[in-house]
Amino acid sequence: MDNSLVITCIRHGMTLENQQKKYIGWSDPPLSIEGKNELKELFLEPQLVISSDLKRALETSSVVFPKSQVVKSKNWRELHFGDWEEKTYEDLKNIWAYRNWIDHWTEHTPPNGESFSCFSNRIWEAWEEAIDLAASQQLHHIAIVSHGGPLRLLASHFKQTASLWDVSFSYGEGFSVTCTYKQAKERRACISYSAVHLPAKENG
Repeated sequence: MDNSLVITCIRHGMTLENQQKKYIGWSDPPLSIEGKNELKELFLEPQLVISSDLKRALETSSVVFPKSQVVKSKNWRELHFGDWEEKTYEDLKNIWAYRNWIDHWTEHTPPNGESFSCFSNRIWEAWEEAIDLAASQQLHHIAIVSHGGPLRLLASHFKQTASLWDVSFSYGEGFSVTCTYKQAKERRACISYSAVHLPAKENG
């Protein structure tokens, strides 16, 4: 009988650039002081954490899952925004190529950036690598710490929503799916899907 696997996916904590509403795909800022303060250790301990190799994800991993082994993976990075990295909507709103990308983001690519097709293929490759790693060690609970885009892609697939924009995650939050190794590898409907929220802070 196929073994069950819990996969908990968490979005990194907030950075100063996030607060400034900048595009930070492959840019590598650390968590802001506020971002670190908002994070809290989750009441669960996966057997393995697979994290984007960017600082904001690795720092989140160390706070949220302090006792778990962390494996870094470049494949779990956010979409590469190319020339639009660290720019805001206000910086870009009058640029035709940007507005065209906003309206048709699956068909157009940021200058010197990454297409949605390449991004999607990369994330699903990272997903398969994670499942293979879990299966090779007979693990029953792994966590993935990544970014908003990858989490939207995965969640919209497993929740079977019409669009990536039908799901969203606050910083430090995410979702958890329970499935068999076979279901996960084949990207089939999982046994269960649930939201993961930050634990309530003490004293409000």
